Amino acid sequence: MNKKSKAKLIWTVTNKGCEKLGIQNIAATITQYRLDAVRMSYSSSALPNILKLREEISRQLASEDVAQSDGYVPFLLSFIGRRALLSVPNGQLEVGDGTSIDITFLVDFNYCASLRPSTTATKNVEVIVSSEDQLVNIKVGSKFSISYGAVELKVVSIPSSLTSGCTIRCIVENGGLLISGVDVHSTDMSRDLFPLLPEDEKTLNSGFSGLADYVIIDGLKSEEELLAIKTGILGENVKVSERHPSIPISKNVHELEAVLPPRFLLKVDSKRSLELLPKLLKLVDGVFLSRSELGIDEHPHNLPIIQKELITRCNKLSKTVIVASELMHSMFVNANPTRAEVSDMANAAADGADALVLSHEVTEGPNSSLVAEVSQETLVNSEAWFEKKWHPFEMDEIPSDDDAVTYGAIRIAQQANVRAIVCFTEGGYTAMKLSSMRTPTEIIAITCNKKIMRQMNLLRSVSAVVLESRSKVERILNEIKEILVNKYSFKKGDKFVFVSLTASSVSERNSNLFTVQEID
Repeated sequence: MNKKSKAKLIWTVTNKGCEKLGIQNIAATITQYRLDAVRMSYSSSALPNILKLREEISRQLASEDVAQSDGYVPFLLSFIGRRALLSVPNGQLEVGDGTSIDITFLVDFNYCASLRPSTTATKNVEVIVSSEDQLVNIKVGSKFSISYGAVELKVVSIPSSLTSGCTIRCIVENGGLLISGVDVHSTDMSRDLFPLLPEDEKTLNSGFSGLADYVIIDGLKSEEELLAIKTGILGENVKVSERHPSIPISKNVHELEAVLPPRFLLKVDSKRSLELLPKLLKLVDGVFLSRSELGIDEHPHNLPIIQKELITRCNKLSKTVIVASELMHSMFVNANPTRAEVSDMANAAADGADALVLSHEVTEGPNSSLVAEVSQETLVNSEAWFEKKWHPFEMDEIPSDDDAVTYGAIRIAQQANVRAIVCFTEGGYTAMKLSSMRTPTEIIAITCNKKIMRQMNLLRSVSAVVLESRSKVERILNEIKEILVNKYSFKKGDKFVFVSLTASSVSERNSNLFTVQEID
């Protein structure tokens, strides 16, 4: 594919998928279709495959002479946490409305961490949970949502005590196909992150082994729990700012290979997390909206409005916003998506999401290559229409100097018909601010650190590249022009808007500026 969408696509990979499909094949799909990011659950057992996949993606990109191939693709990692997954005989089982079904509960953290393949020898329908404490509140009348509502069950009888190996009886209230490996949800089955399970303690103590560009955090009950996670990764008394809630801006950001902390994304997947959002949003770098999980708590007709309001709020605050749902879900079994799925993806992008997430059911299914191709085509085609209708929005009030500069740069870019807006950004804030205004003009972010570069590559409309030297403004502009010619095929006479909201590399004191430049 030649044309890339401005909204980014995130490819979900599981440890089990690495073993089943092979690291080289997964990396080939990511590089061939220019997928923008990888999402994985982290564990000590998954660590070798995460390392191999990162190295293989970089190797394949380098072999194709892709600019900045070394670590170009950001990784979004999450705690394993408390999960519940389904396992059925022979991998699939059709159940009809009103029928009875026996379910055996098993506690097996390794299964939930996708460290071993689904069994095909089981004689029973099983729900495997991460921890036994997830079973304590299940009772007669409890409801289970399989694969986010595709199948719904109601408990009609249970044993006197629920422990690993016990069997309950359910009635099928909404029939359908049960598939091994899909998620099982219930309001009576805890998904809390705290107290941390032993493997998640190890993850926190290791800081995700320095491999996470973004950390997705879910299952929180309070602001204190979020701060405990941040302190565990960033350390005590680390100074962060409103601009950068998780990246301490120090001299390390100027070093090409310096290992910097990840950025934090709050997963909104329940009413509780939605209610906590106003408190927690200032402490994180963005939001990961899981509509499918939120739809279990909220009525489905509320979800489109929640999505629009949440994206608008994040854009106003220059927070990254990612939308996850059952995008292209039918392509697990079909070669073509439904019209509703295509529309759903296009609308999420049109609402202003930075990135969209494709679930492991489709990324590791039989039609994964088609999923990648159709998803990219859907975004590119829908954006072509959206950009024709785009008009520079008017700011009734300019909240800050930063907003004034970035807003002015975007307006000038439209009027001067430039090829790109180019920003120099130390910690990524300038790129985040420009991206949040959702201009159709391409944004090229120049930074000094590879990790900042990867993080910026997740932002809508942004392509990031590292600048290995730091000079005064005149020299920086000359070096940037060389990058634009060599890596982005700019020609003599091509114009761009240069923006900087930072100072130390541009002048001796803080200064915000934008200027129209031309390739000599």
